[in-house]
Amino acid sequence: MRNALILLVVVALIIVALGAANSSITFDFDLVFGTWSAVSLLWVAVVAAGVLVVVGLVAVWLSRADASRARRKLEAELQTTYERLRAAEARLPEEPQEAPEPQKAPEPQEAPEPQEAPEPAGPQAAAPAAEAEEPPADAAPDEAQSGLAGTEEVPSAG
Repeated sequence: MRNALILLVVVALIIVALGAANSSITFDFDLVFGTWSAVSLLWVAVVAAGVLVVVGLVAVWLSRADASRARRKLEAELQTTYERLRAAEARLPEEPQEAPEPQKAPEPQEAPEPQEAPEPAGPQAAAPAAEAEEPPADAAPDEAQSGLAGTEEVPSAG
């Protein structure tokens, strides 16, 4: 409401300012019941600004009333839906809600390993395959042979 009032007042002030800037212009109003002569444009702008503010405030009040009515209608519909939901839950049989057992994923079947040449016994054979690290591309040749990047020495099986 406050924003609408501010906007209406600003527009009304602009209209009055335009009327004041052209206040030297006068004209006659010929109406059915009489004639107003030598009416300044300033007074026409003041009346137009007043009508604008009043009509704007009535429009804002009507829109807020409509929004309030729609909100009350929606809240009433939500309340009846909530009551129907609770009534439906009350009609359900009272069984203890057991948590379903987590389904166990089937264990992967071990694929038969392809027949390859046996690995030579040495420093790489002592370390498990999962822990073996690839040497960096810029590693020295002695580090590349050991399979480790020089972080630790592996004793030889000897």
